[in-house]
Amino acid sequence: MGSILAILAAVPYFGSRPLVASSVAVLLMALGSFEAGAGGRDAAPYSTFLAKVVIATLFAVSLVQRFAWDHVEAVWPRSSSWRWRAAVATATVSGMVFAGYRVGAFASSAERPTSELILGGLVVGAMGALTLAFARARTRIRQGLEAIPGADELGVLLVLDAGEMLFVMGGIALCAFAPTAATIAVLPIIGLVTWAWRILRAREESERIACPACATSTHRAALSCPGCGAPRDPSALDMIGRTTRAPAADTQAHVFALLARCRCRACAEPLEAGGPDACCARCGARAFPAPDDIRMFLRAADRALLRILLPLALIGAVPIIGLVAGLCVLRLSSANAVAAHGRWKHRLVARAVRAGLLLAFSLLQLVPFVGAGVVPLIAVASHLSNRRPLQRAAASAVVAAPVESLPPAPTEAHASGVDTSLPVPERGST
Repeated sequence: MGSILAILAAVPYFGSRPLVASSVAVLLMALGSFEAGAGGRDAAPYSTFLAKVVIATLFAVSLVQRFAWDHVEAVWPRSSSWRWRAAVATATVSGMVFAGYRVGAFASSAERPTSELILGGLVVGAMGALTLAFARARTRIRQGLEAIPGADELGVLLVLDAGEMLFVMGGIALCAFAPTAATIAVLPIIGLVTWAWRILRAREESERIACPACATSTHRAALSCPGCGAPRDPSALDMIGRTTRAPAADTQAHVFALLARCRCRACAEPLEAGGPDACCARCGARAFPAPDDIRMFLRAADRALLRILLPLALIGAVPIIGLVAGLCVLRLSSANAVAAHGRWKHRLVARAVRAGLLLAFSLLQLVPFVGAGVVPLIAVASHLSNRRPLQRAAASAVVAAPVESLPPAPTEAHASGVDTSLPVPERGST
């Protein structure tokens, strides 16, 4: 029973970071710290090698998923949901493979009793179910953290990722060298995850309110209910996109703030993908109902960029620190509004332009005062590379719009007031 609990004690680590957990497990297996369980000690060498190959393959898949998916999601925002599903699936399979190795599932089953095989299958199934549940809870918490404005730009998620990585490495090592302590440590870990989930859920509920007409859960920044369409007085957004308790004073500025954060202009729900043809999946409202809306959005984004150029220059004058801080301020501000509404190929080009400028001028930024123009230059280049596609979309929409037929020009008879519905008698007739 103790060995089974020691195996299940690895659930939080594979459910959190399967990449790190698999790599540490493979390393400890190579060093002989993790030995296969029932039937594994006398197994042929190829069975142990097979287990390591399977876990190493999952490690490689997780590695690609970790580093490549960020770029894929930046180009195709609709793939975000698949990223979370892939992460949960990878964590579940990694945990089951680890449990199978520990119970000797990769060893020969010719001389093993049936009861032992059934017990091993139950352990692998329990490991998969528990890892799946923990990975889903962790994914829900992660989504809540990423929804907090500024969490990524200010480095909060980076610090949490580093702490989680150390936590997983220590946990897998604890499972190898002190399985009893690892089993006891599961209880506070579950309590911590439950506490974090409740805090994030309370934060989400504080930003929503029930519609008085239809009781639909509505975002406080929404101009209308997504259920019945009833208009409401929205709450304003602050500089980094958080919902405040103050009402929005200017409706046009509030709509721009919503679109700048890639939210629906009507119900304030996040859009699956920005762009000139973006449409809200919940209320059906279009992000830009008319070409004039795109032009107004671009003019507001231009003004926001001009207002922030001087602060970016002052911040960027500080070597190294100013570059990081300036880019964070740029991403948090509404001056980065057009970056969320480009098509996938335009986002790819803008991403390449931004990365190229960052590499080209990073050394120049180290020069005091001279590097003050680096961050504003990156901001302007990124803005222009994302602005042109929207401007072209507005122009093409005007050209493609159907031209209404004009009424016929009034004739001389209409101008003189003669009723043309009756035939005009010819001159000289009686």
